Amino acid sequence: MVAKLSEEDMKTKLARFRSAFVASPFLKAVLNELEECRELSKLGGDPECIIITGDTGAGKTSLINKYLELNARNDSYEGTVIPVLSTTLPGEANSVALFQQILADLGHPYPFESSNEVALRKQIKAIAQNCRLELIIIDEFQHLIERKSLKILKETANSIKSLIVDTKIPMALFGMPYSSVILDSVSQLSSRFERRRMLSPFRISTDSELHKYQAFLSMFEKLMDLPEPSELASEEMYRRLYAYSSGNFRKLKNLLNDAYKATLENGELCISQKRFAETASLRSSVITKTNNPFLLPMDKLKISEPGEYVGWDDYNHGKGINVRSKDKPKELSFAGVF
Repeated sequence: MVAKLSEEDMKTKLARFRSAFVASPFLKAVLNELEECRELSKLGGDPECIIITGDTGAGKTSLINKYLELNARNDSYEGTVIPVLSTTLPGEANSVALFQQILADLGHPYPFESSNEVALRKQIKAIAQNCRLELIIIDEFQHLIERKSLKILKETANSIKSLIVDTKIPMALFGMPYSSVILDSVSQLSSRFERRRMLSPFRISTDSELHKYQAFLSMFEKLMDLPEPSELASEEMYRRLYAYSSGNFRKLKNLLNDAYKATLENGELCISQKRFAETASLRSSVITKTNNPFLLPMDKLKISEPGEYVGWDDYNHGKGINVRSKDKPKELSFAGVF
């Protein structure tokens, strides 16, 4: 045990850890590609657009927030400069709702007054020019797709294409893996989004994937700055953490957040296996003493990797269409993984 931190010091440490963005080489490459889309589009020709997909909890929101942090809006006496605009689509959205939301996020005083697409595009173009807007990020893009007919999909795709053509501003779309369906419904829109990147869950069935996962854990442990090592990347601990999270970034990070907080509050030297066991049971009502991955013997751990088409279930079930066959998680035996 160590002397407990003051409340102010604890808040500072927790805030730094919770807001930390740990960038893998792939995430750095995606951030660079977003920047490249902006810079190339300034040189003329068709705007360079990109779509980035991933299952819930894959890290899409963290990536957006980091890019916005690097390109924050600036208010001055000359006006507001918004180099990058991020818009989050509500559920059951259509193209009119999208354009209205963009206007709202740009600061239009009456964004929902008109429902005419042509008028809305003109307003977006005018404000975007005044704000020197260089990139539009649309999050939760799958809401333009869910429970829509093919006819509506095509109409929506054409509306987005028209906005890109009118404003000459590149778009970065973020959404579930099936977000690509709307792009492929109109060939002219599909060709504008040739850049497609997928944020996959962590996997550990190959040495290369395992090393990436261990590096991620090591980087977060370094950020904790505890008196003694928690050894998150050790053979036993990374197995237990993976058994808990199945490689889902958000689930893993939330567990680390809470375990780190409890460790600081109790003046502990490191995050112990016991602390993880208590935190896991508090976070999830389905975790009991009989299935808690931090209490089970190593040879009883159940480790499952997500299937190849993780994130397609909602679309398949909602549409009744087998765009991708539902693949089962890959259960890895103790010997097979390690």
